[in-house]
Amino acid sequence: MISIEDILHPKSVVLDIAAATAGSAVLEVAQRLRTESKVRDWNALFQALTYENSCMANEKGYGICIPHARTHHVSSMVMAAGRVRQGIWFDKAQMQVHYIFVIGVPVALGADYLRIIGALARAFRVPSSEEALREVETTQGFIELLSQSEQTL
Repeated sequence: MISIEDILHPKSVVLDIAAATAGSAVLEVAQRLRTESKVRDWNALFQALTYENSCMANEKGYGICIPHARTHHVSSMVMAAGRVRQGIWFDKAQMQVHYIFVIGVPVALGADYLRIIGALARAFRVPSSEEALREVETTQGFIELLSQSEQTL
């Protein structure tokens, strides 16, 4: 079973997204996968990402968006993450998004992919987990908090 810690690495985390629009923020996070050896064709992966129906917010209004693609353009599951404290407006979702997780997954790994997305969604529903992620200062700490949250679910 693949875990968040298996696929999310410090070089793939942006703690302060600089972009000001939804599209540029997704691009900024996705760029972290450009040199990932498991990505066969980054341009094709990026073009395949969908995120129209993959945004949600917790009860405090902190939004999460998970652009994803099930594709042959990756050899195994990859993930990049980004955080923007002030939020970025996503028109299609009609919400402020504070966290972006870009996931590329081979077509054959559908079950693991759904489990990872479910773990992320549940972690953000717990206010104390989201607050800790909002305040953490290091990429390794960000990954460790997500992993701890995943293990307690």
